[in-house]
Amino acid sequence: MSKKKIKNLLTNSIKVIVVVALTCLGYKLNPISFLICIAASIVFNYFFEIQEKKRLHYLEEFKSAVLYMEQMVYSFKKRPKIRLALEDARKVGNDNIKKLIEQVEDMIDNKESENIYKEALGLIEERFKCKRIKSLHEFLIKVELRGGEYENYINIILKDIKDWNDRMLIFIQNVARVKRNVLISIFSTLITCGFIAYLVPAQYKYTSNGVYQLCSTILIVLMMASYYLVTQKMNIDWLEEGKGLSDNQVMRYYNVVEQGFRDYKSLKISEKLSYKKIKKRLEKELQKYFPDWIREVAMNLQNDTVQSAIENSYERAPFVLKRPIRKLLIDFEKYPVGIEPYDNLLVEFELDEVKSSMKMFYSINELGKDEAKEQISSIIDRNNKLAGHAEEMKMQDRIGASAMYASLPMILGVVKIMVDMVLMISVFTSSIGNVLN
Repeated sequence: MSKKKIKNLLTNSIKVIVVVALTCLGYKLNPISFLICIAASIVFNYFFEIQEKKRLHYLEEFKSAVLYMEQMVYSFKKRPKIRLALEDARKVGNDNIKKLIEQVEDMIDNKESENIYKEALGLIEERFKCKRIKSLHEFLIKVELRGGEYENYINIILKDIKDWNDRMLIFIQNVARVKRNVLISIFSTLITCGFIAYLVPAQYKYTSNGVYQLCSTILIVLMMASYYLVTQKMNIDWLEEGKGLSDNQVMRYYNVVEQGFRDYKSLKISEKLSYKKIKKRLEKELQKYFPDWIREVAMNLQNDTVQSAIENSYERAPFVLKRPIRKLLIDFEKYPVGIEPYDNLLVEFELDEVKSSMKMFYSINELGKDEAKEQISSIIDRNNKLAGHAEEMKMQDRIGASAMYASLPMILGVVKIMVDMVLMISVFTSSIGNVLN
C-alpha cells in the first residue's frame, strides 16, 4: 500500500472516530459504552474503505470501457482496420487497459487462427463483461472481413455509446445523492434523539440509566451499520447487467399469458387472479430488453436481410426474448413474404413499440437500398429513445430497493425516542412517588 493510501486511510479513520466520539459525548455515554462505540467505528471504517475501493474500481472500469469504445470507433472511421484502431486505443488508455490491449495486439500479430480477431478481442470482452463492447467487436470484425458500407452504422454506434454514457453518469449521480440523503438522515436523527435528553429538567435526568446507555450505544452502532448497508447495496458494477426475472419465471409467465390469450377461461383460479400482474411484469421485462435486441438486429442489417439479421441475433438475445424470436423464425417459414410473422410477434402483450419496430423491419424488405438505409436510421433513432427508457427502468430496479434504506435511520430514531419517553415518564413518576412518600 502506498504512503498516500495509508495517509488517506488514517485521515478517514480519524474523521470517523472523532464524529463518533463527539456523538458519544453528546449522548453522555459512560466509559464502557464510549469504548464500544469507538471500537465499532474502527471496525466499520475498515469496511467503509473496502466499499469505497470497490466504488472507485467500478467507476474506473466504466470510464475505461467508454473511452476504449469511443476511441475504437473514431479510429475505425478513419482507417477501417482493427489492428490500427487497437493501437490508437492503447495510446489513450490507462495502464491496465494498455497492458490488456498489448496482449490482444500480440495475439493478433503472432497467433495463427481462422477466428483470430474474435479470439483476441475476446480478452477485452472477458475483462469488461459489457454487451456494447461485444456488439462493437462483432460489427468491426464483419467490416474487416466482409467490407461494405459501414459509415452510417459506425455513426449510429458512436451515438449509442455517447447516449449510454450520459445516461449512466446520471444514474451514478443519483446513487451518490441517495447515499448523501442517508447520511443526512443519520445525522439529523442522531441530533434529534440526543437533543431530547437536554429538554428534561435536571432532577428528572435519565442519561445514567442502564437502559438509556444500552439503547444509545445500540442506536449509534446501528446507524453505522445502516450506512454500511446502504454503501454496500449501492456499490453497483456499472457494466454489469442488472438481474431481472429468472429463466424459470420467464417460462412460467409465458405459459400463463399465452394460455390466457388463447382461452382465458381455461386458466386455473389462481392463474386468473395473478394473470394481470404476471402479464404486467413480463411486459416490463420485455420493455427493458427489447431495445438491446433491436440494436443487434439493426447492426446485422449492414450485410444481411431482415430475416437473416433476426436469425443471427437469436444466440445473443436476452432470454426473455428467445421464445418469441423462435416463434418469429418459425413463422418466417410459414409466411416467407407476408406481414403475418411481424404482426404476430408478442401479440399477447400491449407493446406499441414492438409493433411499430416490427412494421419498420417488414417495410425494409419492400424498399430500395437507399430507402432502406433511411428506414434503418429511423429504427435506430427511435430505438435509442426506447433504450434510454429501458435502461432507466433497469437502474431503478437496481437502486430502487436500496433507496428505501434511507428511511431506516428514521425508524431507528423513532424507536429510540419511544424508549427515552418511557424512561422519562418512569423517572418522573418515581420522583412524584418519592415526594408523596
